[in-house]
Amino acid sequence: MADVGFWALVLTLLVSIYAAVASIIGARTRDEVWFKSARNGAYAAAVAATVASIILLVLLIGRDYSVRYVYEHVNEYLPTAYTISAFWAGQEGSLLLWTWLLTVITSTMVLRKQAGTGPAGPYVLAAMALSQAFLALVIVLESSPFELLATIPAEGQGLNPLLQNFWMVMHPPVVFVGYAAYTAPFALVIGGLVTGQFGDDWLKAVRGWALLAWLFLGAGILMGAWWAYLELGWGGYWAWDPVENSSLIPWLVGTAMLHSLMMQQRRGVFKVWNTWLISLTFLLCVFATFITRSGVIQSVHAFGRSPIGTYFLVFIALSLVVLAVLVFLRRHALRGQYEFKELFARETSLFLTNLLLLGAALAVLLGTLFPALVELVQGRQAALEVSFYERTVGPAILLVIGLIGICPLVAWGRTSTERLRKELLVPAAGALVIAVLAFLLGARQAVALISFLICAFVGISLLGIFFRGALARHRRTEEPVPLAFLKMFWANRPRYGAHIVHLGIVLMAIGVTGSSIYQDEVQFALAPGEQVDAAGYTLIYQDLISAELPDQQRFTAVVDVLRRDRQIATLRPEKDFHWNVEQWVTEVAIHSTPKEDLYLILAGFEPDELASFRLLLSPLVIWLWVGGAALLLGGLLAWWPGAPERSRQ
Repeated sequence: MADVGFWALVLTLLVSIYAAVASIIGARTRDEVWFKSARNGAYAAAVAATVASIILLVLLIGRDYSVRYVYEHVNEYLPTAYTISAFWAGQEGSLLLWTWLLTVITSTMVLRKQAGTGPAGPYVLAAMALSQAFLALVIVLESSPFELLATIPAEGQGLNPLLQNFWMVMHPPVVFVGYAAYTAPFALVIGGLVTGQFGDDWLKAVRGWALLAWLFLGAGILMGAWWAYLELGWGGYWAWDPVENSSLIPWLVGTAMLHSLMMQQRRGVFKVWNTWLISLTFLLCVFATFITRSGVIQSVHAFGRSPIGTYFLVFIALSLVVLAVLVFLRRHALRGQYEFKELFARETSLFLTNLLLLGAALAVLLGTLFPALVELVQGRQAALEVSFYERTVGPAILLVIGLIGICPLVAWGRTSTERLRKELLVPAAGALVIAVLAFLLGARQAVALISFLICAFVGISLLGIFFRGALARHRRTEEPVPLAFLKMFWANRPRYGAHIVHLGIVLMAIGVTGSSIYQDEVQFALAPGEQVDAAGYTLIYQDLISAELPDQQRFTAVVDVLRRDRQIATLRPEKDFHWNVEQWVTEVAIHSTPKEDLYLILAGFEPDELASFRLLLSPLVIWLWVGGAALLLGGLLAWWPGAPERSRQ
């Protein structure tokens, strides 16, 4: 069966190449036979990739240890959900997942007549097909999940215990959907550059795919952060690790691109700029895979050194050359007519937002590449401290958040200073009051006060937009205010969905500020029945429960948590020894409130059940996750099909 899976991948490669060639021949000859054949080739590639994927799943579920990939990632005791997630747990499987997703997206674009049809469609299909052919080539030549072992082991090694978590089941495929979906805007750019077709339909298609990719990549990043918070037992959610950074970089550039596309839609500007932003977002996704899989940069998340990194670098270089040539040839068609004339205009604030987001992405990129650059010069790797990102990315993002509050209050073209002063008065006054309250409640750090001040200003500004819009509709239609709000929102989902995204970012900033600046830690050791008072809580250690499972030895501490002599929770942190990898894995216990998270870690224990604990208090961290959910909800509403598109003025 493994041989069938391998040859299905070979067929995916060959049919993808054929679809690309047939598309280009059809475009040059205007022969519908070639067009139809190319479209059928796209469908055939999707079928072949699906067959390969199904076979790998069958091999994993059937525990066929004659296949190296199966042997390395599953065993007899692994639950079914984690057996399925082993599909994308390793390098070979994750590349196959990416390839399959790309073939599905290509087929979807063909069905929606965004590829393979019309003047630009054949070139769009060719770009998509060549991208999936590249991934299939890498798998076939260097990273096949169907490689057989010389002898069949009696048992598999099993999945890394750290990956046996629901959010790590979800995180990789969601990220790869984002990576694969960003290929579509890139292919549309190639099609537009070859044919000079940059109309409203092109812009709508680019925005739709870009927003969908942005949503999935953002969701994947949040899931990864939540997994790190739950599973790694360190009390944090983002360590500025190179692999973490590699997914954040295209998301930041993609965020800038969405704002820049808005300016192209409304003012017809930034065509060249957007061409590069769209393309760089896609290529940065490829670069993220290079970082993860080449082994050039050391990371706790990365795979070992692999020759496939060279393939990805060559692909990026060739793509940049092709893009540069096409942009040069179409430079006249990409020229915009609009000029910036006013400081207080929405165009200006959006442009500044663009620059700040790109500056933050560049800082993350330089910080990520720094170890490799040092190794190139000195022969050893040396990573930058977290403080580098705090001093560079932090201020840039705070300025972006501030602009979020100003941008909706200024008009396109020009805004009078009198109107701007009037619009800013209430949010500024409210923000000042909240900052004073934060100071009185103990927020004395200057960075925290500035962050809370900016977040309060933006939050009040955005809520004011919702309130004024609903009130205006209520006065016009005499509908009840709640109904007026819902109808107002539904009538213009892209606009108000974006405002919900911005509110989510504000909430996330509050969570990051509180948890990163004011997190507190207490360490203590207790015997069963003993208690300790820490940070306003009383923790009573009741028992240590041991359970021997087929794949691990589990130790669970039972700790009651009291506040003002009232029990509010029972926490059960764990420390488990997994036989397959012979290592300890910590499972934390968390009690969350709007004010703070109580984060309890079982650090160790003795035979007499004396246990040592680490207690972390993370103020406001729950608002990071609430804000993330709001960001995704707002983005989904803005993307949802059927929402009206505003034409360029």
